[in-house]
Amino acid sequence: MTEVNQEILWDNVYDARTAVFEKKFGLFPDEILKLGHMTGVWPGGGLFKSKASELGDDLWLYTTFGLTNPDMPTQYLPQNINQTDGNIELTLTKKETVPVYPERPGYGYEIIVITQGEADWPLGLLQWAVNAEMLNDADLLGRVKKYNGLTIEDVMVGDGDYVNVLITQAHSPLPGSFTLPNGEGQLLIATVITDDEMAWSMKNGRDKLLAKLLASNDKQVSVINRPSVLNPASINYSDIDNREQAEELAAQGMLRKTYLFPLEFGGQDDPMNVVYLPKTASLSKKVFDQQVMELAQQGNISNYSASPNYQADSFIPESIDIVADGEAGISTRIEVW
Repeated sequence: MTEVNQEILWDNVYDARTAVFEKKFGLFPDEILKLGHMTGVWPGGGLFKSKASELGDDLWLYTTFGLTNPDMPTQYLPQNINQTDGNIELTLTKKETVPVYPERPGYGYEIIVITQGEADWPLGLLQWAVNAEMLNDADLLGRVKKYNGLTIEDVMVGDGDYVNVLITQAHSPLPGSFTLPNGEGQLLIATVITDDEMAWSMKNGRDKLLAKLLASNDKQVSVINRPSVLNPASINYSDIDNREQAEELAAQGMLRKTYLFPLEFGGQDDPMNVVYLPKTASLSKKVFDQQVMELAQQGNISNYSASPNYQADSFIPESIDIVADGEAGISTRIEVW
């Protein structure tokens, strides 16, 4: 195919995909959101964030736009990325191996997130997906097909914000696929799930979890910190008064095993060093410990202590006081319940 014909095909694919998405979801903004570190790696590709007016009131769509381009999979990787004052410089290097998907348009799919109301975190999730696919050849579509869905734990979507997601093919009333001049594209959707839903899906199947989610949410809308479809009632932490109860809840994905003195700092996997926390508290400790680790690597932290505070007979701490002493000492109190 000549260069001119390639450009015509690229434009036709872009226009056809735009027409499909705008018909199913609503009009796109004029400008696509570019990912600076993908300059030259993903020509013309990016993300869209728009109101999904065709789906319902105050629903928002976030989508990749260009994974099905005819010049994909990418042949390049970004190296030596330097970003200052909004400008980005990088070096493009040729990939040693480029995946080949002869039956697909590009990578074969676009991936979306839907929320009730406007948010920014879905863009972080989509950027993670793009990085996984284009920089690490993750073949998310192949994994979704092989495992009847794909679950990912603790995807960082912002400064200290993490989500678990279930990635599946979109189901009605969403379109599961779309036709382009270069082939049939699949529409994947990432839906936020809870810890216990993730643990349950590992035993019972991601397709079974999807069925439960669809039964409660036919548009596959992501809501952070929503009640679980498996255990909608909240836990009364004051009623958990022994280790066995806490371990059972952790096995169900309703608590997280967390180390008071982190293993990365030399802590031991010992019962005396373990507490069981709800997800938000465990992640808050993880984020703080990462800050401590960075300071320690710079030689600015000399001592670390984490002291749990308990209420009555509860085995789950009400809060944890953490102190990291040194030239750049920091401290925090993590409220657990």
